[in-house]
Amino acid sequence: MKKPVTIVSSTVLLLFFTLFIVTCNKEYSYEGSPPAGFSLLGTPDVCTNFKVNGYYYATVATDTNNTVEVTANVTTTGSYSIITNDVGGISFSAAGVFTDTGYQQVVLKCSGTPDSVGIYNFGITGDSGCTFSVQVIAKPPADYLLSGAPDNCESPAINGTYTEAKALSASNSVVINVTVITPGDYSITTDTIGGISFSASGTFTTTGDQQVTLLGMGTPSLSGFDYFIVNAGASQCTFRIAVIRADPLATYVLESGVGAGNSVFCTPQSIQGIYTANVPLDASNTITITAYPTVLGNYTISTDLFNGIIFSASGTFTAMAEQSVVLYGSGTPIQSGTFTFVPQIVGPSPIGGASCGVDLTIQ
Repeated sequence: MKKPVTIVSSTVLLLFFTLFIVTCNKEYSYEGSPPAGFSLLGTPDVCTNFKVNGYYYATVATDTNNTVEVTANVTTTGSYSIITNDVGGISFSAAGVFTDTGYQQVVLKCSGTPDSVGIYNFGITGDSGCTFSVQVIAKPPADYLLSGAPDNCESPAINGTYTEAKALSASNSVVINVTVITPGDYSITTDTIGGISFSASGTFTTTGDQQVTLLGMGTPSLSGFDYFIVNAGASQCTFRIAVIRADPLATYVLESGVGAGNSVFCTPQSIQGIYTANVPLDASNTITITAYPTVLGNYTISTDLFNGIIFSASGTFTAMAEQSVVLYGSGTPIQSGTFTFVPQIVGPSPIGGASCGVDLTIQ
């Protein structure tokens, strides 16, 4: 008896063959090309002659400069994929095709951000893998200079009003100019003068001339001119803040006359005390000038800090009459000679007469 013959239609065979071809093509496309046969030099221990490129800084994202080069001994050409484990937020990987056999250099690209300082040990996965290490260091500070250093800061922008006994706010700031040589973190502070100080911190991302805004904090304790030293590493410069009296403010002029060369001098005026280079001033060192108020209230008069010394006075005008004002000196004269000091109104001066000169001889 003959066994029955199973007949498979040509349509079914064609469908099966088509599915087989499609399945194979998907698998081949996923691989890209047949996998290569290779091993990394140093397998399974430390990679031989690996090379670490770029700097690795804690909390700074890696970029295209951060790579590691390893050597592969390729026995069969084809595609490859090399990856490491993740250590402290970063890892390395590479993928491509070996088109030739023999020793080949492979560049592993880094991704991620190191979370702390230390030695990171990486292992390349797979039977052909090896290990290597990368050192992560602290982010270096920026290298920069304050414009105008070591003298007066160059063109500082003073923002806000500074009033005796009134706490500073977000509007009280000073914009200074810097030249950045190497990008990085910066921290800039001033000394504390009269109860207030200024500071800023951040990161310079580019080189060249830039501006930094120092924010003020504290409460001014005295009216007058305050001189702040800006400290930025080894670089220093100085800026001045004018602190005015609280309301009510007086309206007044400093009485003056025209001297040689049309210069304006305080008149009448008198100088008290002995002035000698390198000898600190005391309570006997004063300058007396004359003011005339038109609106009664609080006043502050000061000279600039010049040749190491400054003269200032503050008080309240209570009478509408010409009156003498005594400016008290402080500091230590640096050089001998004759110098012109300029008493000036600290604060609004709506009717002019805001300054005048006094010649002072230092022995």
